Amino acid sequence: MQARHPRSVTRPLVTGLIGAAAVVLVPTGPANAAAPSCVVSEATAVWDSGADELRTDGAISAEGGILTFDGGAGVLEPVRPSGSLSFDGTVAYTSAAGVETTLSAPTLVIDGGSGTLLFDVQPEGTELIPQAALAEVDLRAVAVSESGDTMNLDGVDAQTDATADGSDLLWAGTLGDLDLTVTADCTTIADTAVVEEEEQDAAAPGILVPLIVVGIAATVTVVLAVGSVQRRKRNSARAAQPETVGDPLP
Repeated sequence: MQARHPRSVTRPLVTGLIGAAAVVLVPTGPANAAAPSCVVSEATAVWDSGADELRTDGAISAEGGILTFDGGAGVLEPVRPSGSLSFDGTVAYTSAAGVETTLSAPTLVIDGGSGTLLFDVQPEGTELIPQAALAEVDLRAVAVSESGDTMNLDGVDAQTDATADGSDLLWAGTLGDLDLTVTADCTTIADTAVVEEEEQDAAAPGILVPLIVVGIAATVTVVLAVGSVQRRKRNSARAAQPETVGDPLP
């Protein structure tokens, strides 16, 4: 059987290593950008509460039963839209049950065309009720507009209705409408973690190239050395065999 030449041994091995290197070095597609989010820079809600004798403090003011929540903050997603707005301040009043009650930390949760007003509720003589949902808000008529990286929400006369808890904890009277004005600054760049991952992926080929080249060179050197040793052994074995001499012809 004819021995294989060392070059024929190394060729498929080198080809395989180069193919593996190509697979490793092929860049992946760009990572998907994170869903754009909008940080609220200004937010005001004006609510016709349908109540009298409301005592307010902080960023909430009252005039003739009209509550104004100012300086809202939060994060919104422009799709639908969805998110929440939080305000500072308190509202003190006498509930429908005749209990002195204080509302604080008002939050408007927005979920598409609907919203919910939540408050920390502290009836006198009882434990604090955190973020109780007291009123539902109809936001289907709210207009959403975008200009560059700015999103605006504008809605007037959004109907509000007391929830079951709100009927027990709020004042007597019918809840009125709510006007909402929101300005938010939006960003569409990839999430920080995604950016870092992309930077690491971009740096990886620069590190792998010399390592793969050195690995291929070392492998080829070893295979050639093994082939050289085997060739010398075959030559030595041939030299050691006695030469066959034919019988002289008669």
